Amino acid sequence: MLRLAALIPLLSAAAADVAPVVKNTCVNCHGDVLEQAGVDVHRSAGLACVDCHGGDATKENLEAMSPAKGFLGAPRGMRVVKLCGGCHGDIERMRVLNPRLPTDQLAHYKTSGHGKRAENGDLRVATCSSCHGFHGVRRINDPLSPVSPVRIVDTCGTCHNPQYMKGRAIPTDQLESYGSSVHGKKRLGERDASAPACKDCHGNHGAAPPGVFAVTHVCGTCHATQSEVFDSSPHAAIFREAGMAPCTTCHDHHAIQATSDEMLGTGPRGVCKACHEPGDKCDVATAAMTRDLASLNTAITRAEGALSRADRLGMDVDRATYDLAAAREAVVRARVQVHSFSPERFHEVAAEGLATAEAVNKVALARLAEHQYRRRGLAVASAFLLVFAALLAVKARNIERRRLAAHDAATPE
Repeated sequence: MLRLAALIPLLSAAAADVAPVVKNTCVNCHGDVLEQAGVDVHRSAGLACVDCHGGDATKENLEAMSPAKGFLGAPRGMRVVKLCGGCHGDIERMRVLNPRLPTDQLAHYKTSGHGKRAENGDLRVATCSSCHGFHGVRRINDPLSPVSPVRIVDTCGTCHNPQYMKGRAIPTDQLESYGSSVHGKKRLGERDASAPACKDCHGNHGAAPPGVFAVTHVCGTCHATQSEVFDSSPHAAIFREAGMAPCTTCHDHHAIQATSDEMLGTGPRGVCKACHEPGDKCDVATAAMTRDLASLNTAITRAEGALSRADRLGMDVDRATYDLAAAREAVVRARVQVHSFSPERFHEVAAEGLATAEAVNKVALARLAEHQYRRRGLAVASAFLLVFAALLAVKARNIERRRLAAHDAATPE
């Protein structure tokens, strides 16, 4: 009994150190919202209803939602942005909650097309909750998050479609065009999360349509070599003076198709015909490039065939096969040099690849000739061995006859 009496002060002191449970009367009426939220980054970080909606959750009934207590209700438009930015723009607070998250999202959003419209009172423009959700916000790398790499295209498409954008002076075929593009087929069809999606070109919080010249830098983040080659070409100044977007003028933007050699020149699928006439300086130059590519590809195909035959015959062609990779790389480099608009530079790269392919073909033909030589040598050797075996057989037969004759002679009748 004395021991129990001694423990009572200690238990009371321990109870005093435990943080009091904060009352949350919001769940009395909105418990279903809490259940629907499920996994939520804000909830796991310790945020409660009042942190976003305001009010006083320690009060009962409508008193908890008194405007005098700072109740905001369900904010819309720029109020959502400022509410989210209150935490996500606070460096000190985010350093405690998640130091890896950037704190400049609000500043970026205000520079975007969405942000500028929201500041002008547009309530139908995308805000934080439009993309990330509100209850049940997930981390961006969670596959179920609306802004995850596997779902971002669908999320952007919820607004950028003919129904939602009806009555607005903005294109509404982006999703359809993107789906038919080389990027869209990889991202949506092959589920390649590394393929460019909306935010990779337009940005996320600072989303804005790339300008005429900014588009070069956007495309250049992935296609860096092509961008550098074009910038050093004579066409760069021409495009700039004409106010033409360098990349999208030839390749389009949302409906970008896989490139092909047929795009060169003024032919049926040629993109040069938008500015050039058949037979002009450009057409002559691209015709020369097309011939160089055809010669290089033919040489590579010829070398591949010879290597394949030699390999099937058991000849050692490992080194030659490895060397042919340089010729294939030359095809890629030559196609990049198309953006230099210089037949000379293009020919230099193509000629280098052609020389490599022809050298490999010679090695492969030499291996085939060696195989034929070995076969002829083997045939001669086999014939010699057969003749030698036949002579040995004749010799043995003669020896056997003489032995039998001697035996018969020595045997009395």
